[in-house]
Amino acid sequence: MREELRHIDLIDKHLTGRLNDDEKREVERLLDEDEEFVKELEIFKQIYKGIEWKEDVKLRAKLDLLYADYKESREQKPKGLYRRLIIYSGAAAACIILGTLFYLFRSKVEGPIINDTPHVVDADSIQKQAEDSVILKKNNTQITDKEDLSEDEWDGNPQDEIQFAFSDGKSVPAESIRMVKQPSPLSYSFDGQQLVLYGDSGISGLQLQIGKDEAGEYYLKYGDKLFNLTTSPERNQLKEVQEGYTFGEVQDENVQVKVMPLMENSLPYSGFTVSVRENASVDKNYFFLEQDGKKHLVIDANMNSDSVSVIVVSKSEGNSYYLIHNNALYPLNIDATENTPLEEIDFAKNNETRMFMDRPSFPVRVYQIIF
Repeated sequence: MREELRHIDLIDKHLTGRLNDDEKREVERLLDEDEEFVKELEIFKQIYKGIEWKEDVKLRAKLDLLYADYKESREQKPKGLYRRLIIYSGAAAACIILGTLFYLFRSKVEGPIINDTPHVVDADSIQKQAEDSVILKKNNTQITDKEDLSEDEWDGNPQDEIQFAFSDGKSVPAESIRMVKQPSPLSYSFDGQQLVLYGDSGISGLQLQIGKDEAGEYYLKYGDKLFNLTTSPERNQLKEVQEGYTFGEVQDENVQVKVMPLMENSLPYSGFTVSVRENASVDKNYFFLEQDGKKHLVIDANMNSDSVSVIVVSKSEGNSYYLIHNNALYPLNIDATENTPLEEIDFAKNNETRMFMDRPSFPVRVYQIIF
């Protein structure tokens, strides 16, 4: 174990030009005598080239997903050098390759480490060995042994990923990813003094009238329709009253009406998953990845994952996507596969975004209603 970590340290110093004289002699000796060290050096050259060339959050997020899949699939145990690369990524190698030293040597060394045009490759692309091969399953980020898959299941584009995992993201709770259909059926709860309405967050007091018949039963007129109001703390669907009626004199009574925001009419949504990068960049960005045939939203911003909600507004003309963090609202583009800025918008921007606002309750007069 110590020898393997020593090799990684020597390789890092060799690639960043920080070897002392004794270390230079040791590297020269290893290059002459140790074939495994030569192979490791070539792999790390490719990793460094990919990181320096890309140097963006998308690459890091891909690595996040790889590492998450590795942790969830402990029974898949890559062998040899590649197994060590994955394990080290969660500890010393992650710090050496993707942490402080990488940015430190960039600030001290002029120009890139390697001058040829870099492109990211799989570790296995350096040298193929069936007994020591870890690949990505096609259309997936799952790490698996090549011998466990048929040839047509291999990933056909090995330059798409680096099989070296570094995880610094945190998943957003599934219950914070929601969907609401618009328009939604109207529902309510009513305790005789306060009427709470769900389903249309844009309802105004001018659209509502409340009536009370001789038997003390309440009714709600919304637009050109009349609905019966049953006194109940439970949430019920509004049921339309079909018989004819007229409104009479105003009564000495008001009902307080509370129109609930869009979130209160939402249901859990499993169409994609969401994670927030810890130690994110100062700028607020996001993008979508494909994982297991399912979209994954990566938020590269200094946000607490427990304070993040993602809302899908489902409409006949197409869905809208929004991120809510504390009191800030951000629209999302489901087709954004590149790093895209999160741009905050005002909740009052349009009719749709206003539905996310928590509005104060308002009084509505009660009229006599005659059937």
